[in-house]
Amino acid sequence: MTLMRAFSKVDKEGKIQLPGNIQRVADLKEGQLVELKIVGASRKKNILVLARENAR
Repeated sequence: MTLMRAFSKVDKEGKIQLPGNIQRVADLKEGQLVELKIVGASRKKNILVLARENAR
């Protein structure tokens, strides 16, 4: 399992930009669909980003 760490700020519109090194390692391309999931216990939550081919 690869562990990468990067930081990004939420802008005024609630958007974040994935850093380039994360995009490269995840092999994400411009315009590609990604799925975001919130995982974890109620006090400690994590955001999981999954590359998708299409929406279900």
